[in-house]
Amino acid sequence: MARAGWGVPGLVLILFAGSFSVPAAGAAMPEAQIRGVEIQGLREVLEGHSPAFWQSTRPPESEAALRGAARRHEDLLKRALASEGYYGATVSFALAWPELVTVFDVVPGPQYQMDAVAVRIWEREDPSGGPEITPPQSLQSGLERGVPARAVEVIGAEEALVAQLTEMGYPFARALTRDALVDHDRHTMDVTYRLESGGRYRFGPPRMLGLDKVRPEVVRREISWLEGAWYDQRRVKETQEKLQKTGLFSLMQLYPAAQAEAEEDRLPICLELTERPHRTVSLGLQYRTDEGIGAAADWEHRNFMRLGRSLRLSSQVTELEQNFGVNYVIQDFMNSRNTLTLHGKVGQLDTDFYQSRRIDIGAWMEHPYSSHWNLGFGPALRVSRVKQRSEAQNYYLLSFPVEISGDYRDDRMDPQRGYRVVNRMTPFLDVHDAGTWFVKDELTLSWFTPLGEVSGYTLATRLHLGVAAGASLSTVPADERMYAGGGGSIRGYAYQEVGPLDKYGEPTGGRSVTDWSLELRKRINEQFGLVVFVDGGAAHESAFFDFGDSIQWGAGIGVRYYTPIGPLRFDVAVPLNPREDIDSSVQFYISIGQAF
Repeated sequence: MARAGWGVPGLVLILFAGSFSVPAAGAAMPEAQIRGVEIQGLREVLEGHSPAFWQSTRPPESEAALRGAARRHEDLLKRALASEGYYGATVSFALAWPELVTVFDVVPGPQYQMDAVAVRIWEREDPSGGPEITPPQSLQSGLERGVPARAVEVIGAEEALVAQLTEMGYPFARALTRDALVDHDRHTMDVTYRLESGGRYRFGPPRMLGLDKVRPEVVRREISWLEGAWYDQRRVKETQEKLQKTGLFSLMQLYPAAQAEAEEDRLPICLELTERPHRTVSLGLQYRTDEGIGAAADWEHRNFMRLGRSLRLSSQVTELEQNFGVNYVIQDFMNSRNTLTLHGKVGQLDTDFYQSRRIDIGAWMEHPYSSHWNLGFGPALRVSRVKQRSEAQNYYLLSFPVEISGDYRDDRMDPQRGYRVVNRMTPFLDVHDAGTWFVKDELTLSWFTPLGEVSGYTLATRLHLGVAAGASLSTVPADERMYAGGGGSIRGYAYQEVGPLDKYGEPTGGRSVTDWSLELRKRINEQFGLVVFVDGGAAHESAFFDFGDSIQWGAGIGVRYYTPIGPLRFDVAVPLNPREDIDSSVQFYISIGQAF
């Protein structure tokens, strides 16, 4: 069994490595070399322009052609040096023909520094703009005397000045001219920014365009500004983001009306909206060796009763589990950042060790307290009947889960970098038997990092820890115990079958669990990717992690087919230390999205 288990990953590792082979080099092409630059960071900037030296796929036919390319690259390097503040730099080059090597000798000289920065503002562009306006005291360019006079900072300061004006009541502010004076004797730069304010205005009434099925009060509920307050572009952007979050609109354009339409200093704000279909049906399929074929279906109405609320009906059917759920989502509940979800579900789960029939109802409040961190909490009630062999027991579990999550991933369906942390603590109390109570706490960490900027490799790791404390194992319902094994845990092992076993060789679950994953992902092209992975872990009978328990290991490979809605996953996994007469030799997993 062990030899068969290693054969699949061994063969795939050879294929995996072979798919990343590098093609042999072709004919010699022109090369640009930089000499004379030892300043940290500057050499990297100049060498970053080397690919632009010779962009043809064929070598030059003559020395004159190479010399022409060298002159163009000489000008490019001078502009790059100036953009870094080296306005007195000199660049020369020497050709080596027919070796096709061009050496650029660079003398950067001193890096120039910022000196005087002036900001001048008119309500209208001269000469009809009237007298010059004194800039607001809080208006800051961000440029300080003595900092390097880099072009990106000089240009960025102009953009920052205009952006600040649009946040101070000037919706039509724009840049007129930017005058930079370089003093080669003092190695400094003076900059004068000339801006047009366009007049100062307050928020006027919202003007909604394009509404059909959505009521105007639904849009007003998402508006972040107060009528009569000074215009602030940040409030307009925030409103657009909130409207997008509702899922009611496919296109949103928010902009101030023409200046001639202002009443005194109040300017109407136009909200040009295009509604999207409010009803959506989605279907999904999956296959796992341990769970069999599965199907899921969702129906959602994002404008239920024209109130901008969301009603979702969902169902899932696999060989192990069948359920039907209803969610009613209320955005902006008591606060513009809160989302309240009222939920209910009926379902059943049949495993080798237990059968569970249950009804769940509850409420869940979500509050994002930053762009990355979210707090969720709410009461729930589960009425269930759990049968283990010939014994059945009824439970009436009242719970109040609290979840804190942080998400810094660059993509939720296919992350390349970043991390995610989720900690969920749930106290349970059996209202039918007040002596039965316990607390579950589960922590999941996942981390992603690219291996090189252009290699296409991503290293992905996951760690899951769980504890059920406050009651003995027999007191905790079987469907609330800790399990390991399966496609979302330790691949290569059947669903929930890693951990303590009874005398019949069937899993009993535990009061704690530890499992982890390590994946190396390779994006081959736009459509396909490959993955190799190792998973491990165990469920423990004790409420604390018992590292003396046997750790089960699984490994395998996978193929990813990338679609607009996320990667289609196909994984093959084998147990590396299978238990005799318990574990199968191979497991297959097919679903949408990465494993984690």
